[in-house]
Parts: sequence; structure tokens; C-alpha cells
Amino acid sequence: MPLPLRIHRESIRRHAPLLAVLGVALLLRVAVVVILAGAATQPGTYEHGEIAKNLLAGRGFSVWFLGSEGPTSQQAPLYPLLLAGAYWMFGVDSTAALLAVQLLQCIAGVVTVYALMRLAWALLPEARALGWVAGVALAVHPAHLYAVAHIQVVTWATMLLTMLLAVTAEPHVTSPVGRRAAIAGLLAGLMLLVEPILALAIPFAAWMLFRSYFQSPLVLPLRHRLSGVAAMAVVCAAVLTPWLVRNWWVHGEPVFVKSTFGYAFWQGNNPSSYGTDKIPKPSVETLRRAHDATLTSTHQALNEARHETVYIDDLTLRPGGYVGLIGLSEPERSRVLARRAWHFITSHPADYGRLCLARLRYFFLFDETNPKAAHWVYRATTVVWLITLVVGLWGWRGWWRPLWPLFGILVAVATFHVLTITSARFRMPLEPFSLIWCAGAVVPAIKRVFDRLTSATPLRVVRPADVDDQQTDSDAAILPGPFTDEQRPPARKAS
Repeated sequence: MPLPLRIHRESIRRHAPLLAVLGVALLLRVAVVVILAGAATQPGTYEHGEIAKNLLAGRGFSVWFLGSEGPTSQQAPLYPLLLAGAYWMFGVDSTAALLAVQLLQCIAGVVTVYALMRLAWALLPEARALGWVAGVALAVHPAHLYAVAHIQVVTWATMLLTMLLAVTAEPHVTSPVGRRAAIAGLLAGLMLLVEPILALAIPFAAWMLFRSYFQSPLVLPLRHRLSGVAAMAVVCAAVLTPWLVRNWWVHGEPVFVKSTFGYAFWQGNNPSSYGTDKIPKPSVETLRRAHDATLTSTHQALNEARHETVYIDDLTLRPGGYVGLIGLSEPERSRVLARRAWHFITSHPADYGRLCLARLRYFFLFDETNPKAAHWVYRATTVVWLITLVVGLWGWRGWWRPLWPLFGILVAVATFHVLTITSARFRMPLEPFSLIWCAGAVVPAIKRVFDRLTSATPLRVVRPADVDDQQTDSDAAILPGPFTDEQRPPARKAS
């Protein structure tokens, strides 16, 4: 047998488990898209579709928003541009165009699974089982499977954030310092052009990049480490600059990606608000009880549920004809609403506190205002996620140093949404890296079961928090719980 063929077969055999996980992730996502396409219910394109149509009609990046129609920054640019490209190729509002976007989102979901595994392996190379379990969990996660069928930015925001963290966490070996920094800057810029709120994650990613240079086999001077972070910032700024210049030219003032912060802040904080942009109806509970529906009928019910929800705008802005907003520029309209929200907060601090507590529950548990989040599959998945996350955070507390930037991102983004406005989809970009802790909660148990099935002698499983600086000779006889059998992690102090 020729040597190249033998090497090729060996490479396939070595990567077979990884290809199997990614293959399952792809097949499940494509299956969801195909099944839901058979339900004969077109996914809504919302403002993204309207902007895409206006682009193709020669009206530019514009939309009807808060009582006026014209050039807008109501949405970040990349997703409407993607949808416009699909419309141009396959026809406006055509099934083929939407299917093309959905299939691209299936691929984005698979890339997210791979990036998550690389992230876990880069941060905890001694515990490769964590990456495998986290990757499998994300591959079959019901919310992320269902998300690819939606014409929404969440799949792309999740992919770009996970890729950014994986790139910045990768240990620096011998490649040029600027190459990985440039890739990180590109990913950061694209992420902001999809979901600008994730700018809260960029300082933590920059720190991870800076820290990775300490793992280089070469002794890199401090200026080289700082130059890598600077290169990341420069590339990110270069990616953002064209859109920021466009916003300044269109609105006559600086606008960072989107102009809608004040509008969203008002939606979550006004006398009629439940802390989100929706107001629940009794029919939401009726939909929740229909838990035995098939996937197709469930999708139809969830689509109908959108029309069973009252939106804040419909209740408080539309009936009055957007009084006080007509004739103002888009950023100024948003500022007017922000001032209304701030007046409500200062006048009713107790009510604002209750809204923040409600949003905290919505973010980490259930959002009663969102019919889709009321489905039993979503709720069961959320309960499992939250329990394993808490257990994993406690069980892996001794490994705080490599994981704290991820925890920082989780806290920063969650805090922002608790204080302003939240939705079920806002948590999804954070879920992949949080699955690393969830995996830490179950890997020791999986390892224990495997050991007992393959050995007649019960073996004790060591968790990271149990690893001491002083190891005796008897420690060598203990199998490392979540770690590979080939390599035992170095002792680390809890920090």
C-alpha cells in the first residue's frame, strides 16, 4: 500500500470521533430545517427582510421605524446584507432564498460546535473530555437546533463569539504574533456588525490573547505581547470604520453600529413593560400545555404564538401615532424614548427593581412573555443547563484562572440585559462556552461509569478541585476523572 494512502487512512481514523460529532450536528440541523420547511410555514424575516427588499429596490439600507421611513441603523448591517444576497440570487421572499440562508446557518452551527471544542481544549488541555462533552451537548442542544430555522442574527452572533474566544485562547507556538491577532480582530469586527452588544466580550477576549503569549515556547518581550493586542484592536476598528462613517454621513452624528439602544431601553422600562419587548397573553399558557405536539405542529403553534403576543410598541406608541417622535432623526427618536425610560426609573425605582429581578429570572430561567420560551422542551433544557452550570462552576472552582474570562463575559452580558432589556435569544451566544462548566458537572460521573464497566476494581475519580500540590506515590494509582488517561494535569492552586 502506498505510504500517502496509509497516512491518509490513519488521519481519517484519528479524526473520526471529531468528524462524527460534527456530522451529527450538521445532520440534526438540516433535519430541523427540512422538517419545518415541510410544515409550509415561512419563517418571518422581520426588519431584516424589509431592509433587504429596500436594498434590492434601490432604496438603500432603509426601513420603516418609529413612525418614519428612511435610511436606518435600526439593525446591524451584515445579516440584512446576507438576506439581500439570497434574495438577489433566488428571488425576493422565495422559499429557495430562505432555505439557502437556513442551510448556511446549519453550517454556522457546525462551525460553532467545532470552535467550542477547540476553545475547551485550548483552555484546559489536560481535560480534553470537557471539550468532547461540551461539543456533543451543543451539537444536540434543542434551542440551537431550532435557531438555524429562524431568520435571525443569533446563530451568527453565537458562531462569531465562540470563534473569537477559541482563536484568542489558542496557545501561541511559533507563528507570527500578528497573524492570530489579525484573525481575532477580524472576528471581533464582524461580530460587532452582527450584534454590537457583544462588544462587552471583547476586553475579555483581548486579555485571553495577551495571556496566550505567555504559553509560547519562545520568550516574547512585553512589547510583542502588547503589539498583538494592538493589532487585534486595529483590525477590528478597520472592519467597523466603513459602517461607522456611513452612519455619521446618514444621521449627521456618530452612531455605534445601531441607533436603537434608547428605544430598546424604553421597551424594557416603562409603565406597561414586563421587562421585555412583549406583554404576555393568557394563550401563552395554553400553548405551553400543548407539550405533546409533534415538531411540525409545535413549529406552527409557535409561529401563531407570535400573533398572540402584544408588543409594547402596539400598546403605547402606535395608538398615539408616535407623538413626539415624528420629524426627528432616528438617533434623536431613540434618545427621546431613552429619556422617557429614565424618567420612569427615577420616578418609580421600586418598579425598576422588580423589572430587573424579573429580567434576571428571564435570562437564566424562563421568560413568561415569550411564547417560544414557554415550550416544555425549552424549559427542560434550561433547567438542565442551569443546574449543571452551577454544579460545574462549583466543582471546577480550582481552575478559576484559565476560565475566569468566560465567566466575566457571562456576568457582563447578563448584567447589561438585566439592567436594560432581555429576551430568550440574548442568552444563546453565551451558552456554548458555558457548556464547558456543564460538561465539568457530568464528566466525572461519565468517567466513573466507564471505569466501573472496564475494571473489576472500583476506582476513585479525581475532580480538579481535589488535585493537591503534594502528590504521593499512591496518587499514581488513581485514574484522573475528566482527564485523558495519557496525561495527568499539573497541580494548580485554587485561585
